[in-house]
Amino acid sequence: MLQVSVDVPRTAPNVAFFHEPVIQKSLERMLYIWGIRHPASGYVQGMNDLVTPFLAVFLSEALPGQLDSWTPHSLTEAIMLDVEADCYWCLSKLLEGIQDHYTYAQPGIQRTVFRVKELISKNNVAIVDHLDREGIDFLQFSFRWVNCILIREVPFGAAIRLWDTYLAEGSRFSDFLVYVCAAFLACWQKDILGLEFQELMMFLQKLPTQDWQELQ
Repeated sequence: MLQVSVDVPRTAPNVAFFHEPVIQKSLERMLYIWGIRHPASGYVQGMNDLVTPFLAVFLSEALPGQLDSWTPHSLTEAIMLDVEADCYWCLSKLLEGIQDHYTYAQPGIQRTVFRVKELISKNNVAIVDHLDREGIDFLQFSFRWVNCILIREVPFGAAIRLWDTYLAEGSRFSDFLVYVCAAFLACWQKDILGLEFQELMMFLQKLPTQDWQELQ
């Protein structure tokens, strides 16, 4: 699983704790096993990020304080094995309804991006028209949004809150994701309409969410 070993060091680049060797090894094991047990898709780039909210939640039972103050020194093998089992189950549960996001040609992602565009066309047609004039296809910026389920588009603390809602939505999770992506575009409509191709692509690939808290 070469891709796993390449991707794990890139996981959550702004969260130092996830780059501790014991955490990296844990990520490698979970992703390797998931890939082996799901041969229809195997491991796909981006799945490494999807484990991190679960890791943070389950490790919080063993590590006091805020995530940015955590160290792995008190994590025994028994704790890590329990956490890995819980994280693996949650990852599997999250992905079972969207596995076609990660099969050949990733049709689930393409379908979700189409639905985002369709929704925006009904409610914010000016955005669609402006993107068309600038020669920007929705897949060019929203593929990563959907592939990583927006975890790279918001601060990690806000991502955990978002994950909570994903799981609460159950079978309606895919619909919820479409509406969140559309809400992102609607939120920044004024900015989007005022930018041309190069600046617009940079904006959409790095949304100004760095100061967001749970309330956003």
